Amino acid sequence: MKTDIIEQKEFDLLTNKNDIVITNNLKNNLVKQLDEIFEGKIKELSNEPFTTIYTLGKIEAKRVHVVNFDKLDKLKKRTKIFKSISDLKGDITVLVDTFETKETYLELMQELSEKILTNNYIFDNHKSKKKAKDKNFYFYGETSIYDAVKKGYVLGDCVNHAKDLVNTPYNYLNANDLAIYAKKLERFDNVTVEIIEKEQIEKMNMGAFLGVNLGSIEPPKLIFVKYQGKKTFSDPTALVGKGVMYDTGGYSIKTAAGMPGMKVDMAGSASVISALEAIARLELKANVMAIVAATDNRIGDNAIVPDDILVAASGKTIEIISTDAEGRLTLADAVWFAQQQGAKKVIDTATLTGAMVAALGHEFTGAFTNDTDYYKKFYKASKKAKEQVWQMPISKGYKKLIESKVADIKNTGGRLAGASTAAQFIAEFIEKDTKWIHLDIAGTASNEKKEATGVMVKTFTELFC
Repeated sequence: MKTDIIEQKEFDLLTNKNDIVITNNLKNNLVKQLDEIFEGKIKELSNEPFTTIYTLGKIEAKRVHVVNFDKLDKLKKRTKIFKSISDLKGDITVLVDTFETKETYLELMQELSEKILTNNYIFDNHKSKKKAKDKNFYFYGETSIYDAVKKGYVLGDCVNHAKDLVNTPYNYLNANDLAIYAKKLERFDNVTVEIIEKEQIEKMNMGAFLGVNLGSIEPPKLIFVKYQGKKTFSDPTALVGKGVMYDTGGYSIKTAAGMPGMKVDMAGSASVISALEAIARLELKANVMAIVAATDNRIGDNAIVPDDILVAASGKTIEIISTDAEGRLTLADAVWFAQQQGAKKVIDTATLTGAMVAALGHEFTGAFTNDTDYYKKFYKASKKAKEQVWQMPISKGYKKLIESKVADIKNTGGRLAGASTAAQFIAEFIEKDTKWIHLDIAGTASNEKKEATGVMVKTFTELFC
């Protein structure tokens, strides 16, 4: 199913055949005109956030859907209203000028266009029969809103692309498939994509990343996407996404109940790739890299086992305690690579720990940082994107929990503070002068129904707006 937003050039209240969405803002002339046609009924609609009026032949449109203008400044009511608009069927004309306010008009239009796309998301790619029908929303109003509408549309579209990637099963999306998908981002201006193959990964001594791949029948792919939004490619920010395409747990194997749904383990990669797409489509003035160390984690003849010791690209040695703590191994080499490419600001995002889900559930993404000022900037972007983030602790005390007797560090720190020790593990591969944020999206990459959310696409994009 495709949902689209189209600019409507002309509009006549009496002859427009599409259903109409309008507010009850009587300061607007179109609302006044419609209120007269319906003998004051719109004026009477003061309680319900969203009401449908059947026109009974008074105008060509069969239905007029009236939004309570005064409810739009309340988040819960606005969410309900935008969901009601999104759920409308057929072709719809939205009279955007009737939503106009002094302060939040553009933000409302951005949010509405975004929600129209994300609320209509359906993953039916593998259904033999598709029930959903295409929808078109025609926006009619002053042209000054269309930059905001475009931004909302791009954000919604890219969130949906991230959802598609996460929802796609492994036999349709392995590391090579993701690399092919990422390579197509070169269709946008100022984007270059390099797919680094196993031979080159070996030359870079990425032993942690390669260790996870040892059990796989598919070779690993290091996906390196660059967007240059400034005249010179200097001071780039790196978005590093965990790209474990499917996680069986390896020889520390997951239970039969715990394994279904583990295609979600590449949600970090979906977020950073889709965010870079949004950044490129919006032509933002920023230099951004998206980096993904893509592989699956499974049992195989040559797979790693507990007690093995791996050597990361940085030279650090890692004792394997659990092969199911594999994401941090891929990230260790990926964040090292990001810094080798000149990034002094690195944000990694990963479905990393069950401990994060236990702590924050599906409501908040856990965030860890080594730079408070940089985190404040990121947090401001998350608030604007309306994605909930909660800062979690990281300290030298957690480092003691991942000390190894036989290697530099070990890949798990025991039962306690699992999200913090995992973050501390990644911190071991961050240079002192690098500003770093780690996002554990284990709880927010999907909801209670195991549906992908596309989390962090909007926040990453807002960070560069």
